[in-house]
Amino acid sequence: MDFVTVVLVLLVYYIRPQDWVPALIGVGIVTPIMAVAIFAMVTRAKDEGRKLQLVLTPLDWWVLALYIYIGVTHPYPYGAFKDSLPLFAFYFVTVQALRSVERLRKYLVYWLIALTVLAMFGLLSKVGIDPTGAQAYTASNKGRLALGTWMHNNPNSLAHSVVVIIPLAYFLFFWKQGITKRAVAITLWIIAYECVYLTESKGAVVAGFATLVLAWMFGKSKIVQVLAITAALAGGGAAISVMPRMSDMGNLRADEGVQGRLLAWEQARTASRNSFTGQGWKTFRATIQWQKMWLNKATHSGYVQVGAELGPMGLALYIGLFCLGLRALLLCKTKNEMEEACRRCLFALLIGFAISNWMIDRAYHTELFLFFAGISAFHRIMLFDRATESMADLKAAGKPVPELIAPPVVAWPPQPMPMLAMAGNAPGGADYSGSLSVMGAEQPAAPSPATGIWLISEEVLKTLPRWMLKPTLLDVSLAAGGAWLTFYLWDYILKNL
Repeated sequence: MDFVTVVLVLLVYYIRPQDWVPALIGVGIVTPIMAVAIFAMVTRAKDEGRKLQLVLTPLDWWVLALYIYIGVTHPYPYGAFKDSLPLFAFYFVTVQALRSVERLRKYLVYWLIALTVLAMFGLLSKVGIDPTGAQAYTASNKGRLALGTWMHNNPNSLAHSVVVIIPLAYFLFFWKQGITKRAVAITLWIIAYECVYLTESKGAVVAGFATLVLAWMFGKSKIVQVLAITAALAGGGAAISVMPRMSDMGNLRADEGVQGRLLAWEQARTASRNSFTGQGWKTFRATIQWQKMWLNKATHSGYVQVGAELGPMGLALYIGLFCLGLRALLLCKTKNEMEEACRRCLFALLIGFAISNWMIDRAYHTELFLFFAGISAFHRIMLFDRATESMADLKAAGKPVPELIAPPVVAWPPQPMPMLAMAGNAPGGADYSGSLSVMGAEQPAAPSPATGIWLISEEVLKTLPRWMLKPTLLDVSLAAGGAWLTFYLWDYILKNL
Protein backbone atom coordinates (compact mmCIF):
# COMPACT_ATOMS: atom_id res chain seq x y z
CA MET A 1 0.00 0.00 0.00
CA ASP A 2 2.81 2.45 0.82
CA PHE A 3 4.37 1.95 -2.62
CA VAL A 4 1.01 2.34 -4.39
CA THR A 5 0.34 5.62 -2.64
CA VAL A 6 3.72 7.19 -3.41
CA VAL A 7 3.28 6.21 -7.06
CA LEU A 8 -0.15 7.87 -7.02
CA VAL A 9 1.41 11.03 -5.59
CA LEU A 10 3.97 11.03 -8.41
CA LEU A 11 1.34 10.52 -11.13
CA VAL A 12 -1.06 13.08 -9.70
CA TYR A 13 1.75 15.61 -9.33
CA TYR A 14 2.68 15.46 -13.01
CA ILE A 15 -0.62 14.63 -14.74
CA ARG A 16 -2.73 16.80 -12.39
CA PRO A 17 -6.27 15.57 -13.14
CA GLN A 18 -7.49 18.10 -10.55
CA ASP A 19 -6.70 20.81 -13.11
CA TRP A 20 -8.70 19.46 -16.06
CA VAL A 21 -11.13 16.70 -14.98
CA PRO A 22 -14.42 18.55 -14.28
CA ALA A 23 -15.37 16.43 -11.25
CA LEU A 24 -11.94 16.97 -9.64
CA ILE A 25 -11.25 20.63 -10.37
CA GLY A 26 -10.27 22.38 -7.18
CA VAL A 27 -10.26 19.17 -5.15
CA GLY A 28 -7.16 18.57 -3.04
CA ILE A 29 -6.53 14.94 -3.89
CA VAL A 30 -2.82 14.79 -3.04
CA THR A 31 -3.31 15.39 0.70
CA PRO A 32 -5.56 12.36 1.34
CA ILE A 33 -3.29 10.16 -0.77
CA MET A 34 -0.30 11.24 1.28
CA ALA A 35 -2.26 10.67 4.50
CA VAL A 36 -2.89 7.09 3.38
CA ALA A 37 0.81 6.75 2.54
CA ILE A 38 1.84 7.89 6.01
CA PHE A 39 -0.65 5.49 7.60
CA ALA A 40 0.65 2.63 5.44
CA MET A 41 4.25 3.49 6.32
CA VAL A 42 3.59 3.47 10.07
CA THR A 43 1.39 0.37 9.91
CA ARG A 44 3.94 -1.62 7.93
CA ALA A 45 6.70 -0.75 10.36
CA LYS A 46 4.49 -1.82 13.27
CA ASP A 47 3.57 -5.11 11.58
CA GLU A 48 7.24 -5.83 10.95
CA GLY A 49 8.17 -5.06 14.54
CA ARG A 50 10.64 -2.34 13.71
CA LYS A 51 11.12 1.35 14.38
CA LEU A 52 10.94 3.91 11.61
CA GLN A 53 14.40 5.17 10.74
CA LEU A 54 13.32 8.41 9.12
CA VAL A 55 16.77 9.96 9.38
CA LEU A 56 19.57 7.64 8.36
CA THR A 57 21.50 8.87 5.29
CA PRO A 58 23.35 12.20 4.93
CA LEU A 59 20.57 13.38 2.60
CA ASP A 60 17.98 12.65 5.29
CA TRP A 61 19.85 14.80 7.79
CA TRP A 62 20.34 17.59 5.26
CA VAL A 63 16.68 17.63 4.20
CA LEU A 64 15.65 17.83 7.85
CA ALA A 65 18.08 20.72 8.39
CA LEU A 66 16.61 22.57 5.39
CA TYR A 67 13.10 22.14 6.78
CA ILE A 68 14.13 23.54 10.17
CA TYR A 69 15.98 26.41 8.50
CA ILE A 70 12.96 27.38 6.38
CA GLY A 71 10.81 27.59 9.50
CA VAL A 72 13.11 29.36 11.94
CA THR A 73 14.27 32.04 9.45
CA HIS A 74 10.78 32.96 8.28
CA PRO A 75 8.99 36.05 9.62
CA TYR A 76 6.07 33.76 10.49
CA PRO A 77 7.67 30.45 11.56
CA TYR A 78 4.45 28.56 12.30
CA GLY A 79 3.03 29.25 8.86
CA ALA A 80 6.31 28.33 7.16
CA PHE A 81 6.61 25.05 9.06
CA LYS A 82 3.00 24.20 8.27
CA ASP A 83 3.06 25.14 4.59
CA SER A 84 6.36 23.43 3.79
CA LEU A 85 5.60 20.26 5.76
CA PRO A 86 3.88 18.40 2.86
CA LEU A 87 6.99 18.69 0.69
CA PHE A 88 9.21 17.13 3.32
CA ALA A 89 6.57 14.53 4.15
CA PHE A 90 6.64 13.49 0.48
CA TYR A 91 10.37 12.98 0.83
CA PHE A 92 10.41 10.87 3.98
CA VAL A 93 7.40 8.72 3.02
CA THR A 94 8.83 8.03 -0.44
CA VAL A 95 12.19 7.01 1.05
CA GLN A 96 10.47 4.48 3.27
CA ALA A 97 8.35 3.08 0.43
CA LEU A 98 11.27 2.53 -1.98
CA ARG A 99 12.69 -0.28 0.15
CA SER A 100 14.22 -2.41 -2.61
CA VAL A 101 15.93 -1.92 -5.94
CA GLU A 102 12.97 -3.59 -7.65
CA ARG A 103 10.62 -1.00 -6.19
CA LEU A 104 12.99 1.80 -7.10
CA ARG A 105 13.13 0.69 -10.72
CA LYS A 106 9.33 0.42 -10.91
CA TYR A 107 9.06 3.89 -9.44
CA LEU A 108 11.38 5.27 -12.12
CA VAL A 109 9.31 3.51 -14.80
CA TYR A 110 6.19 5.21 -13.45
CA TRP A 111 8.11 8.50 -13.53
CA LEU A 112 8.82 7.88 -17.20
CA ILE A 113 5.16 7.01 -17.82
CA ALA A 114 3.98 10.24 -16.19
CA LEU A 115 6.29 12.34 -18.39
CA THR A 116 5.22 10.43 -21.49
CA VAL A 117 1.56 11.12 -20.69
CA LEU A 118 2.40 14.84 -20.53
CA ALA A 119 4.09 14.68 -23.93
CA MET A 120 1.16 12.77 -25.42
CA PHE A 121 -1.32 15.31 -24.04
CA GLY A 122 0.58 17.98 -25.92
CA LEU A 123 0.91 16.07 -29.19
CA LEU A 124 -2.70 14.88 -29.19
CA SER A 125 -3.92 18.44 -28.69
CA LYS A 126 -2.49 19.24 -32.14
CA VAL A 127 -4.93 16.76 -33.73
CA GLY A 128 -8.00 17.80 -31.74
CA ILE A 129 -7.76 15.41 -28.78
CA ASP A 130 -7.37 17.91 -25.99
CA PRO A 131 -8.50 16.83 -22.50
CA THR A 132 -6.45 19.49 -20.68
CA GLY A 133 -7.45 22.45 -22.84
CA ALA A 134 -3.93 22.78 -24.21
CA GLN A 135 -4.97 24.47 -27.44
CA ALA A 136 -5.99 27.67 -25.65
CA TYR A 137 -2.68 27.88 -23.77
CA THR A 138 -0.74 27.09 -26.94
CA ALA A 139 -2.52 29.92 -28.74
CA SER A 140 -1.80 32.38 -25.91
CA ASN A 141 1.90 31.43 -26.15
CA LYS A 142 2.11 32.36 -29.86
CA GLY A 143 1.71 28.78 -31.04
CA ARG A 144 4.30 27.28 -28.71
CA LEU A 145 2.98 24.05 -27.20
CA ALA A 146 1.69 24.19 -23.61
CA LEU A 147 -0.82 22.25 -21.51
CA GLY A 148 -3.86 23.32 -19.53
CA THR A 149 -2.39 22.37 -16.15
CA TRP A 150 -0.96 24.52 -13.40
CA MET A 151 2.63 23.33 -13.75
CA HIS A 152 2.86 23.04 -17.53
CA ASN A 153 0.77 25.93 -18.78
CA ASN A 154 3.82 27.50 -20.39
CA PRO A 155 6.08 25.99 -23.09
CA ASN A 156 9.35 26.17 -21.14
CA SER A 157 8.02 24.28 -18.15
CA LEU A 158 6.55 21.55 -20.34
CA ALA A 159 9.75 21.16 -22.35
CA HIS A 160 12.03 20.99 -19.31
CA SER A 161 9.89 18.18 -17.89
CA VAL A 162 9.46 16.18 -21.08
CA VAL A 163 13.10 16.32 -22.20
CA VAL A 164 14.10 14.03 -19.30
CA ILE A 165 12.22 11.22 -21.08
CA ILE A 166 15.23 10.70 -23.32
CA PRO A 167 17.82 9.65 -20.68
CA LEU A 168 15.22 7.76 -18.61
CA ALA A 169 14.05 5.75 -21.62
CA TYR A 170 17.66 5.06 -22.57
CA PHE A 171 18.65 3.55 -19.21
CA LEU A 172 15.37 1.78 -18.48
CA PHE A 173 14.58 0.33 -21.92
CA PHE A 174 17.55 0.68 -24.26
CA TRP A 175 20.77 0.21 -22.27
CA LYS A 176 21.69 -3.51 -22.27
CA GLN A 177 18.13 -4.51 -23.25
CA GLY A 178 16.59 -6.64 -25.99
CA ILE A 179 15.19 -5.51 -29.32
CA THR A 180 11.60 -5.14 -28.07
CA LYS A 181 12.47 -2.82 -25.20
CA ARG A 182 14.81 -0.86 -27.44
CA ALA A 183 11.94 -0.29 -29.84
CA VAL A 184 9.93 1.09 -26.93
CA ALA A 185 12.80 3.43 -26.03
CA ILE A 186 13.09 4.71 -29.59
CA THR A 187 9.35 5.38 -29.69
CA LEU A 188 9.57 7.35 -26.46
CA TRP A 189 12.48 9.37 -27.84
CA ILE A 190 10.43 10.34 -30.89
CA ILE A 191 7.51 11.41 -28.69
CA ALA A 192 9.79 13.49 -26.44
CA TYR A 193 11.64 15.09 -29.35
CA GLU A 194 8.43 16.09 -31.14
CA CYS A 195 6.94 17.57 -27.98
CA VAL A 196 10.06 19.58 -27.11
CA TYR A 197 10.34 20.75 -30.72
CA LEU A 198 6.79 22.13 -30.65
CA THR A 199 7.45 24.02 -27.40
CA GLU A 200 10.32 25.88 -29.11
CA SER A 201 12.08 26.11 -25.74
CA LYS A 202 15.71 27.13 -26.14
CA GLY A 203 16.58 26.44 -22.52
CA ALA A 204 15.10 22.95 -22.59
CA VAL A 205 17.10 22.05 -25.69
CA VAL A 206 20.35 23.15 -24.06
CA ALA A 207 19.50 21.48 -20.73
CA GLY A 208 18.35 18.27 -22.43
CA PHE A 209 21.48 18.00 -24.56
CA ALA A 210 23.79 18.59 -21.58
CA THR A 211 21.86 16.11 -19.42
CA LEU A 212 21.96 13.43 -22.10
CA VAL A 213 25.72 13.80 -22.61
CA LEU A 214 26.53 13.82 -18.89
CA ALA A 215 24.19 10.90 -18.14
CA TRP A 216 25.61 8.83 -20.99
CA MET A 217 29.24 9.33 -19.87
CA PHE A 218 28.39 8.75 -16.19
CA GLY A 219 30.38 5.79 -14.87
CA LYS A 220 32.55 5.44 -17.96
CA SER A 221 36.34 5.65 -18.07
CA LYS A 222 38.10 9.00 -17.89
CA ILE A 223 39.25 8.71 -21.52
CA VAL A 224 35.70 8.13 -22.75
CA GLN A 225 34.45 11.04 -20.66
CA VAL A 226 37.04 13.41 -22.10
CA LEU A 227 36.25 12.29 -25.66
CA ALA A 228 32.50 12.63 -25.04
CA ILE A 229 32.83 16.16 -23.69
CA THR A 230 35.13 17.15 -26.56
CA ALA A 231 32.69 15.76 -29.14
CA ALA A 232 29.74 17.44 -27.43
CA LEU A 233 31.48 20.82 -27.40
CA ALA A 234 32.58 20.44 -31.00
CA GLY A 235 29.33 19.22 -32.51
CA GLY A 236 26.73 20.18 -29.95
CA GLY A 237 26.26 23.69 -31.23
CA ALA A 238 25.56 22.51 -34.75
CA ALA A 239 23.21 19.79 -33.51
CA ILE A 240 20.98 22.08 -31.47
CA SER A 241 21.10 25.00 -33.91
CA VAL A 242 18.45 23.29 -36.06
CA MET A 243 15.90 23.57 -33.24
CA PRO A 244 13.33 26.41 -33.37
CA ARG A 245 14.34 29.86 -32.13
CA MET A 246 17.94 28.82 -31.55
CA SER A 247 19.11 31.57 -33.93
CA ASP A 248 18.10 34.09 -31.25
CA MET A 249 20.76 32.74 -28.88
CA GLY A 250 23.35 35.07 -30.40
CA ASN A 251 21.61 38.22 -29.11
CA LEU A 252 19.88 37.34 -25.85
CA ARG A 253 20.19 40.87 -24.46
CA ALA A 254 17.74 42.09 -27.15
CA ASP A 255 15.12 39.54 -26.09
CA GLU A 256 12.40 41.29 -24.06
CA GLY A 257 11.80 38.17 -21.96
CA VAL A 258 15.50 37.94 -21.10
CA GLN A 259 15.57 41.64 -20.24
CA GLY A 260 12.72 41.17 -17.78
CA ARG A 261 14.43 38.20 -16.19
CA LEU A 262 17.67 40.12 -15.75
CA LEU A 263 15.81 42.92 -13.97
CA ALA A 264 14.28 40.33 -11.65
CA TRP A 265 17.70 38.75 -11.09
CA GLU A 266 19.16 42.14 -10.13
CA GLN A 267 16.44 42.70 -7.53
CA ALA A 268 16.92 39.19 -6.20
CA ARG A 269 20.68 39.72 -5.94
CA THR A 270 20.10 42.86 -3.91
CA ALA A 271 17.78 40.92 -1.61
CA SER A 272 20.40 38.19 -1.15
CA ARG A 273 22.94 40.80 -0.04
CA ASN A 274 20.60 42.40 2.48
CA SER A 275 20.29 39.37 4.76
CA PHE A 276 22.54 36.36 5.33
CA THR A 277 19.49 34.23 6.14
CA GLY A 278 17.18 35.76 3.53
CA GLN A 279 13.83 37.47 3.82
CA GLY A 280 11.79 34.28 4.16
CA TRP A 281 10.61 31.23 2.26
CA LYS A 282 8.30 32.12 -0.67
CA THR A 283 8.29 35.85 0.12
CA PHE A 284 10.36 37.37 -2.70
CA ARG A 285 8.55 39.04 -5.61
CA ALA A 286 10.37 41.05 -8.25
CA THR A 287 8.50 43.97 -9.81
CA ILE A 288 9.20 45.73 -13.11
CA GLN A 289 7.66 48.74 -14.81
CA TRP A 290 5.99 48.11 -18.15
CA GLN A 291 3.81 50.63 -20.00
CA LYS A 292 3.60 52.82 -16.87
CA MET A 293 2.42 49.89 -14.73
CA TRP A 294 4.29 47.91 -12.07
CA LEU A 295 4.03 44.16 -12.62
CA ASN A 296 5.31 41.11 -10.78
CA LYS A 297 8.09 39.38 -12.70
CA ALA A 298 9.17 35.79 -12.09
CA THR A 299 12.87 35.11 -11.68
CA HIS A 300 12.66 31.99 -13.89
CA SER A 301 15.49 30.47 -11.86
CA GLY A 302 15.27 28.28 -8.80
CA TYR A 303 18.71 29.27 -7.55
CA VAL A 304 17.94 32.98 -7.88
CA GLN A 305 14.65 32.53 -6.04
CA VAL A 306 16.30 30.57 -3.22
CA GLY A 307 19.16 33.07 -2.94
CA ALA A 308 16.72 35.95 -2.53
CA GLU A 309 14.41 34.16 -0.08
CA LEU A 310 16.80 32.08 2.02
CA GLY A 311 19.98 34.14 1.68
CA PRO A 312 23.54 32.82 1.24
CA MET A 313 23.20 30.35 4.11
CA GLY A 314 19.93 28.97 2.79
CA LEU A 315 21.32 28.71 -0.72
CA ALA A 316 24.26 26.72 0.67
CA LEU A 317 21.80 24.31 2.30
CA TYR A 318 19.90 24.05 -0.97
CA ILE A 319 23.04 23.47 -3.06
CA GLY A 320 24.18 20.94 -0.46
CA LEU A 321 21.27 18.67 -1.43
CA PHE A 322 22.70 18.35 -4.93
CA CYS A 323 26.23 17.82 -3.61
CA LEU A 324 25.14 15.03 -1.27
CA GLY A 325 22.95 13.42 -3.92
CA LEU A 326 25.76 13.48 -6.45
CA ARG A 327 28.25 12.08 -3.95
CA ALA A 328 25.95 9.19 -3.06
CA LEU A 329 25.51 8.27 -6.72
CA LEU A 330 29.22 8.55 -7.48
CA LEU A 331 30.54 6.58 -4.51
CA CYS A 332 27.93 3.86 -4.03
CA LYS A 333 28.93 0.63 -5.75
CA THR A 334 26.34 -1.42 -7.61
CA LYS A 335 26.21 -5.23 -7.97
CA ASN A 336 24.03 -5.73 -11.04
CA GLU A 337 22.57 -4.05 -14.09
CA MET A 338 19.27 -3.14 -12.40
CA GLU A 339 21.03 -1.22 -9.64
CA GLU A 340 23.28 0.46 -12.20
CA ALA A 341 20.30 1.46 -14.36
CA CYS A 342 18.60 2.99 -11.32
CA ARG A 343 21.77 4.85 -10.39
CA ARG A 344 22.09 6.34 -13.87
CA CYS A 345 18.41 7.30 -14.02
CA LEU A 346 18.68 9.10 -10.68
CA PHE A 347 21.81 10.84 -11.93
CA ALA A 348 19.92 12.02 -15.03
CA LEU A 349 17.04 13.35 -12.91
CA LEU A 350 19.45 15.18 -10.59
CA ILE A 351 21.58 16.69 -13.36
CA GLY A 352 18.57 17.55 -15.51
CA PHE A 353 16.90 19.39 -12.63
CA ALA A 354 20.14 21.11 -11.61
CA ILE A 355 20.66 22.50 -15.13
CA SER A 356 17.02 23.40 -15.76
CA ASN A 357 16.87 25.13 -12.39
CA TRP A 358 18.92 27.96 -13.88
CA MET A 359 16.23 28.59 -16.50
CA ILE A 360 12.92 27.85 -14.76
CA ASP A 361 11.83 28.31 -11.17
CA ARG A 362 11.09 24.94 -9.58
CA ALA A 363 13.04 25.65 -6.45
CA TYR A 364 10.60 23.98 -4.06
CA HIS A 365 8.57 21.85 -6.44
CA THR A 366 7.58 18.37 -5.30
CA GLU A 367 9.70 16.63 -7.94
CA LEU A 368 12.86 17.93 -6.22
CA PHE A 369 11.97 16.08 -3.04
CA LEU A 370 10.82 12.98 -4.91
CA PHE A 371 14.03 12.33 -6.84
CA PHE A 372 16.14 13.12 -3.77
CA ALA A 373 13.99 10.58 -1.93
CA GLY A 374 14.88 8.09 -4.67
CA ILE A 375 18.57 8.85 -4.19
CA SER A 376 18.31 8.42 -0.42
CA ALA A 377 16.46 5.11 -0.89
CA PHE A 378 19.21 3.98 -3.28
CA HIS A 379 21.79 5.00 -0.69
CA ARG A 380 20.02 2.90 1.96
CA ILE A 381 20.03 -0.14 -0.32
CA MET A 382 23.76 0.32 -0.87
CA LEU A 383 24.19 0.73 2.90
CA PHE A 384 22.75 -2.72 3.40
CA ASP A 385 25.29 -4.18 1.00
CA ARG A 386 28.13 -2.32 2.73
CA ALA A 387 26.90 -3.52 6.14
CA THR A 388 26.89 -7.11 4.93
CA GLU A 389 30.48 -6.72 3.71
CA SER A 390 31.46 -5.16 7.04
CA MET A 391 30.02 -8.12 8.95
CA ALA A 392 31.94 -10.54 6.73
CA ASP A 393 35.19 -8.65 7.41
CA LEU A 394 34.59 -8.77 11.15
CA LYS A 395 33.91 -12.48 11.00
CA ALA A 396 37.04 -13.13 8.96
CA ALA A 397 39.08 -11.21 11.53
CA GLY A 398 37.68 -13.36 14.32
CA LYS A 399 35.87 -10.48 15.97
CA PRO A 400 32.34 -10.59 17.42
CA VAL A 401 29.82 -10.10 14.64
CA PRO A 402 26.71 -8.04 15.48
CA GLU A 403 23.55 -9.55 14.06
CA LEU A 404 21.05 -8.03 11.71
CA ILE A 405 17.75 -7.37 13.40
CA ALA A 406 15.05 -9.59 11.90
CA PRO A 407 11.72 -10.05 13.73
CA PRO A 408 10.65 -13.66 14.34
CA VAL A 409 8.72 -15.12 11.44
CA VAL A 410 6.24 -17.96 11.74
CA ALA A 411 5.17 -20.03 8.75
CA TRP A 412 1.59 -19.40 7.69
CA PRO A 413 -0.67 -21.25 7.28
CA PRO A 414 0.55 -23.93 9.78
CA GLN A 415 1.89 -27.01 8.03
CA PRO A 416 1.03 -30.58 9.16
CA MET A 417 4.55 -31.81 8.47
CA PRO A 418 8.03 -30.29 8.54
CA MET A 419 8.69 -28.07 5.55
CA LEU A 420 10.26 -24.77 4.79
CA ALA A 421 8.07 -21.74 4.25
CA MET A 422 9.22 -18.40 2.96
CA ALA A 423 8.73 -15.45 5.27
CA GLY A 424 6.69 -13.70 2.62
CA ASN A 425 3.78 -15.95 3.73
CA ALA A 426 3.81 -14.51 7.22
CA PRO A 427 0.63 -13.00 8.65
CA GLY A 428 -0.03 -9.52 7.33
CA GLY A 429 2.09 -10.16 4.25
CA ALA A 430 5.29 -9.05 5.96
CA ASP A 431 8.23 -9.15 3.64
CA TYR A 432 11.34 -10.47 5.38
CA SER A 433 13.04 -11.92 2.36
CA GLY A 434 15.53 -14.57 3.33
CA SER A 435 13.94 -15.55 6.65
CA LEU A 436 12.65 -19.13 6.90
CA SER A 437 10.37 -21.00 9.29
CA VAL A 438 10.45 -24.69 10.02
CA MET A 439 7.23 -26.17 11.44
CA GLY A 440 6.30 -22.79 12.88
CA ALA A 441 9.59 -22.46 14.76
CA GLU A 442 11.14 -19.01 14.75
CA GLN A 443 14.21 -19.04 12.50
CA PRO A 444 15.13 -15.46 11.62
CA ALA A 445 17.81 -15.16 8.99
CA ALA A 446 19.67 -12.21 7.55
CA PRO A 447 17.31 -9.97 5.57
CA SER A 448 17.98 -9.10 1.96
CA PRO A 449 17.76 -5.69 0.28
CA ALA A 450 14.01 -6.35 -0.07
CA THR A 451 13.77 -5.23 3.54
CA GLY A 452 17.01 -3.34 3.36
CA ILE A 453 18.82 -1.08 5.77
CA TRP A 454 15.76 -0.71 8.02
CA LEU A 455 16.58 -4.05 9.66
CA ILE A 456 20.28 -3.41 10.30
CA SER A 457 21.20 -3.06 13.95
CA GLU A 458 22.90 -0.03 15.44
CA GLU A 459 26.01 -2.12 16.09
CA VAL A 460 26.38 -2.82 12.39
CA LEU A 461 25.81 0.81 11.48
CA LYS A 462 28.66 1.80 13.78
CA THR A 463 31.07 -0.23 11.64
CA LEU A 464 30.30 1.85 8.53
CA PRO A 465 32.21 4.98 7.46
CA ARG A 466 30.78 8.20 8.84
CA TRP A 467 30.28 9.75 5.40
CA MET A 468 27.74 7.04 4.57
CA LEU A 469 25.53 7.95 7.54
CA LYS A 470 25.90 11.65 8.31
CA PRO A 471 27.08 14.84 6.59
CA THR A 472 30.75 15.61 7.09
CA LEU A 473 32.84 18.76 7.14
CA LEU A 474 33.68 18.08 3.49
CA ASP A 475 29.96 18.16 2.64
CA VAL A 476 29.59 21.50 4.41
CA SER A 477 32.59 22.84 2.49
CA LEU A 478 31.20 21.64 -0.84
CA ALA A 479 27.83 23.21 -0.09
CA ALA A 480 29.45 26.54 0.78
CA GLY A 481 31.65 26.35 -2.31
CA GLY A 482 28.63 25.54 -4.46
CA ALA A 483 26.77 28.56 -3.10
CA TRP A 484 29.78 30.79 -3.79
CA LEU A 485 30.02 29.47 -7.34
CA THR A 486 26.30 30.07 -7.86
CA PHE A 487 26.61 33.69 -6.77
CA TYR A 488 29.68 34.07 -8.98
CA LEU A 489 27.81 32.80 -12.06
CA TRP A 490 24.81 34.91 -11.10
CA ASP A 491 26.93 38.08 -10.98
CA TYR A 492 28.77 37.12 -14.18
CA ILE A 493 25.50 36.73 -16.09
CA LEU A 494 24.19 40.06 -14.82
CA LYS A 495 27.43 41.78 -15.83
CA ASN A 496 28.05 40.21 -19.22
CA LEU A 497 24.70 39.12 -20.71
